[in-house]
Amino acid sequence: MTESTKARQRGSSLTEQQSTTLRLLVGRMIPASDAYGVPGADDPAVFERIEAAVAAVAADEERVAYALTVLDQMAETTHGSAFSALDDKDRAGVAAAFAASGSPAVDVITAVTETSYYSDERVMDALGIEGRPPFPQGYDVPQGDWSLLDPVKRRPKQYREA
Repeated sequence: MTESTKARQRGSSLTEQQSTTLRLLVGRMIPASDAYGVPGADDPAVFERIEAAVAAVAADEERVAYALTVLDQMAETTHGSAFSALDDKDRAGVAAAFAASGSPAVDVITAVTETSYYSDERVMDALGIEGRPPFPQGYDVPQGDWSLLDPVKRRPKQYREA
C-alpha cells in the first residue's frame, strides 16, 4: 500500500511519516498530565481530531505538510536523522528551534492543535467547563467595561451611506 493510499484512508493527504512527525510535535506542545488528569495532544482521540482539522482546509494541509518537511529537514541537518528518529532531548531542541522560526505554518499547527485539544471532553471537564456547545443553553458572561468601545465609537465612518 502506498503512502498516499494510507493517507487517503486516514482522510488526510499527509504521509505516514508526516503524520508521525505531527503526532510527536503536538505531543511535545501539549503533553499529558497525570496531575490534572488530562491527555496530551498526541492522545489517539485528540490527534484524530487534529488530523481531521488539518485535512478540512486544503491550504492549512499544504502549510502543515510543508512545515513538517521543514521540521524533518531541520532534524536531518542538526542531528542526521528525521524528527521521529531523534531521542527526546534532541527532539525538544529541534522543536524549539522550529517554534522560534516564525514560520506561518507553525501558527497553523498551533491553532489547529489548541482548537482540537480544547474541544476534547476530558480536557473541558478538567478545566471545570461543561463539555457542550455554547448554544442553545448559552453561558453566563460577566458584564465588561463598555467605555472601552468609546475610541471606536469616536472614529469617523469608514463606509459610504447607501
